[in-house]
Amino acid sequence: PFFPWNSRSTETAALFEKNGARVGKNRGKMQNLLGMGAKPAAEPEPTGWYSDLVKMYKEGKFKTYARWGGVANTFLMVVLTSFVLSLGIVGGLVSIFLGILIGILELPFCCTCFQWCQVVQKWFAVFEVYWLRGVLYIIIGLALGITFSQAGNVLCLVWCITNILDGICYIIAHVRGETHTAADNSAAGLGVNTTKLKTQMAVSAMGIV
Repeated sequence: PFFPWNSRSTETAALFEKNGARVGKNRGKMQNLLGMGAKPAAEPEPTGWYSDLVKMYKEGKFKTYARWGGVANTFLMVVLTSFVLSLGIVGGLVSIFLGILIGILELPFCCTCFQWCQVVQKWFAVFEVYWLRGVLYIIIGLALGITFSQAGNVLCLVWCITNILDGICYIIAHVRGETHTAADNSAAGLGVNTTKLKTQMAVSAMGIV
C-alpha cells in the first residue's frame, strides 16, 4: 500500500541532513578563519651542551666514552705526570701507580707480555661489571683529591675530576644495560675497526716498500 506520509518523512530527513552538512561546512570555515583548525608549529629542537648530553644518552654510547676516558686517563696519568714530577714527587708517583692500574683494566690486550699483568687482570675480573668499575674510578678520583690536598701536585686534582667523570659514565652505561663483552678485551671494544685499521697499515707499508 502507498502511504503519502512516508514520502514526506523521507524528504524531511534529507532536508535535515543537507542543512546539517551545510552547518558543519560553515563551522569548518569559521575555525579556519579563526586559526582554530591550523596545526601547531613544531617546536624547534633544543641546542647546546644539554641537548648534546641528551642525544648522547639516547644513543647509548656511554660504554665507549667511558672506555676512551679510561684510556686517556691512563696515558695522561702515566706519561704526562712522568714529565712533570717536579710539581710533586709523591703526588706524581701515586698518579703513575693508579694510572698503570687503570691501564690494566682498560687495555688488557696490551698486558699479555707481562706475567704480573695477567695475575692482576684475574683480580680485576670483578670490575667487568660496569657499576663496580664506576665506583672504583670514583674512589680513585677521591684518593687523588686527598693526595692533592696532602702532598700537592695540581695534576692530582685534574686526574681526580677526570676519573670521577669517567666513573659516572660507567655507572650510566650500566643503568642503560650496557655490559662487558669478550670484544672489550681487544681494540675492537674501544670502537676501533681493527680490520679497516690493519688494511690501512698494510696499504701504507706497501706504499713505503
